[in-house]
Formats: sequence, structure tokens, C-alpha cells
Amino acid sequence: MDSSKLAVKFFFQDGTAPHSEAVVPVFHRWIQTHAVPEHQLVDVADYQHVVGGPGTVLVAHEANVSTDQSENQPGLIYIRKTPLAGDLPQRLLKVFGYALQVCKLLEDEPSLQPKAKFRTDNPIIRIYDRLKAPNTTETFNALRFALTTVAQQLFGASAQLSHLPGEKTLFQVRITASANDSITSVLSRMEKAPPVAYSEPPEYSL
Repeated sequence: MDSSKLAVKFFFQDGTAPHSEAVVPVFHRWIQTHAVPEHQLVDVADYQHVVGGPGTVLVAHEANVSTDQSENQPGLIYIRKTPLAGDLPQRLLKVFGYALQVCKLLEDEPSLQPKAKFRTDNPIIRIYDRLKAPNTTETFNALRFALTTVAQQLFGASAQLSHLPGEKTLFQVRITASANDSITSVLSRMEKAPPVAYSEPPEYSL
């Protein structure tokens, strides 16, 4: 599956989701300070009036980052828009890395009250490409090996995948990890891990 339109969402821990009004100036300051490496940040849009919508959106040339309100639980989602090199696990690890970096920036933001804090035991992977990745069991079976490779490298060998089917929704999978490690711990694990070893089985190609 050669699409780079990959997305990762981390949920806020209970009671730590910041108000949209507080996030808007934070995102504007990130634009001014070029806070997200390898991203050209260009604008901020506030959709707090949309129920279950994208919340506050930080628009970059390479991706959109938003305080997503879907799943009836707020979180931060990184949605890639421009191509990434490598096979699917390599592209997905890159997206996870960017998402984790932004989560860390928000956790470290002193102006937010309550202080933002993220869970790492239940992130969601989405693919914003209905043509190449329709939300079907067949897609899940085709991508399961690649997604499992990434999930277990980041969250441990016990990490499990759950497909979230739906004819009207994007392809999405939830990762369930046994430990709710800190964002810093997961970032450290990613930085120390050797390059992902991955060879896609022929029967899993899509």
C-alpha cells in the first residue's frame, strides 16, 4: 500500500484536554517559532463549533495537526498530506514520530490549564485514502502484518490491533497496549530502536 495519507491519533487522558480557546494562541506561536521540525506551518483554523469535528487545526504544508473531537473523545491527530519515502512501516513510523513530537510539545506547553497529558495505550491509525485503503476486512487483512510490525516496535510485543469497520468511515485501526507509557518514553524507545526489519508477505500485498 503506497499511500502516504496516514494519520495517527493519541487521546488525552481524562480531564486534561485543553479548551480550544487556549490552543489557538499556542498554535499561532508555533507558527512564529517554527516549532515543528520538517514542517512549514502556515495557518490555524478553529472548528470548535462543529460537534465531533476537527477542533483546532494547525495547518502545515506537509500535514494537518488538530485537537480532534471524533470518537466522542478528544485527542491530537496528525494527518499526513505529502509523500513520505520508504515502505509502509517506515512511513507509518515517521508519522508516529511526528505525532509524538507534537504531543510532547503540547504536554510541555506552560500556558495550558489543565496541563495536557496523553494516553499511549490506545492510539488510532487512519488512512485518508478510500481508493487505496477502503475500510474493509480485506484491507485490514492485507495491512495487518505491516501495522503489527509498527505497533509492536513502539508499544511492545503484546500490542494488539482492532479493526474499526464501517462503510462510511475511513480505514482505521486501534492499537491496544498493555502499558500506558509516557509520550517521552515512547519517543525514547523509537529513537533507540534499530531500523524496522520488514518484508511484506506476498499474500498481504494490497
